[in-house]
Amino acid sequence: HWPMEYIYSKQDSAPGVIIASEFSAVCSILNGALRVNPFDIQMTVTIMDKALSMDKEEKEGRFYRDTEFVSNSPSDRWVKNVLRDLNDAYTASSSASKTSHGNSPHTGSLTPPPGVRTPKGHRRTASRIRREEVQGTAAFLLKESHNSFTHLNPKVLKQAYDATSRRVIILDFNGTIVLKEPPGKYLKREILGTSGNKPPPQVLEALALLCRDPKNTVYVVSGDSSENVLSALGPIHNIGLAVSNGAKFSPPMQDKDEERRWQTFDLGVDWDAVKRVALPVLSKYTARSNGSFVKLTTFSIGWSYYSCDPEWGSLQASHLVLELEAELKAFDVRFVTLKGIVEIVPRKLNKGLIVKKVMRDICKTPGEPPIDFCLCFGDDISDEKMFTSVFSFIAEMGDASAAHLDPPVVNEDGTLEDPKPAEAMTQKPVPDPMYAFTCAVGKKPSHASMYVTDAQEVANALVLLVKGEFPHGGVHAAWGRENRQNIFS
Repeated sequence: HWPMEYIYSKQDSAPGVIIASEFSAVCSILNGALRVNPFDIQMTVTIMDKALSMDKEEKEGRFYRDTEFVSNSPSDRWVKNVLRDLNDAYTASSSASKTSHGNSPHTGSLTPPPGVRTPKGHRRTASRIRREEVQGTAAFLLKESHNSFTHLNPKVLKQAYDATSRRVIILDFNGTIVLKEPPGKYLKREILGTSGNKPPPQVLEALALLCRDPKNTVYVVSGDSSENVLSALGPIHNIGLAVSNGAKFSPPMQDKDEERRWQTFDLGVDWDAVKRVALPVLSKYTARSNGSFVKLTTFSIGWSYYSCDPEWGSLQASHLVLELEAELKAFDVRFVTLKGIVEIVPRKLNKGLIVKKVMRDICKTPGEPPIDFCLCFGDDISDEKMFTSVFSFIAEMGDASAAHLDPPVVNEDGTLEDPKPAEAMTQKPVPDPMYAFTCAVGKKPSHASMYVTDAQEVANALVLLVKGEFPHGGVHAAWGRENRQNIFS
């Protein structure tokens, strides 16, 4: 009942394990406690099993994280801290009240007499006018952007698809063909990756049929790990996969019995050396921030603090970034700060790299007709580079000199892939018409040319392309639920 008293009482006996609700205050204080969402039965059962089967070494490690803090935090210190905070709040409120009364109109006017125009006032007026002009221009451009950002017309998409002979389809994974889990019962807990979810059966069937058409090249590009993506899409052998935001990719396989061949971009960063420097720093911040954890992928290192106390997590994240910047200044990396996570990635890495490589390789392949249809779906900020890369590729068609070189590609055995000659791109005619559909999932500021309302519309569009009609009633909105295991079954 009293977690801190429990820890203190266990100093001279075998340590136990605290299981704390993530909605409790003590959960933000005890770094050795196991966090649990009491409304999530599956999670609660798993955590209880972990506590019961935990070995002695881990129990002692979790105990020693908290015992010093608990022993040095008697109840009188808590009372003093609370009273001090109340006094500080009262003092600040009183000072603010006095300041507002001192600046009231009755104590004197700061407005110059009528007719007096000081140079400073004139400059301020001119600055205000210029600011209004800039804001007016920005509002106009924003309005025009909204007007041109139209909803995807499925009939137009299907007509363009049927009229073309060489197509490229690029799809984001989580949030586009796999539905992101709503907060619901999880509330504070972030659902990272796909949580084991798969696309609904109708989408898997549509993807398989799209890949079977020799006119199509289909790639799914994800920020998730290869294990999660393969578990969802592995049975479709002739689909291209790109994970870790495109850093690691596998071209479509010709034979279903063939083993997947993975390649990576050489982005000029010794990632093992980055890990050796960054992981000790991240471990230090993880130990002091209950609820945080480190997430590793092929070319990214993430520190998630979403489940920490919000104020403490944000404070630690700001200090972490400063420390990592100092420690990693010798490496060509950048820091991505999103909601509840700090991520280290190579500076050159983005999803646009794989999009350009796929499209360029098709154009450089002898005997391949030029690409005349491109469809690209994505739902978050990391997908914006996919949209811009589609238009960059179209701009360089027929003019190889306008193209930037792709980063070197490393095969699984460590050898470099032989680059295809760029001259082949200029030898092919630029198709007319050329159809490019870049679609954001959700209406929001985007580099995409159009949008769909949600992931269900993406599913409907994919089924429409292969079957010529929408599935009866649309793809079910509760997709993915059949993939969740019922612990009572």
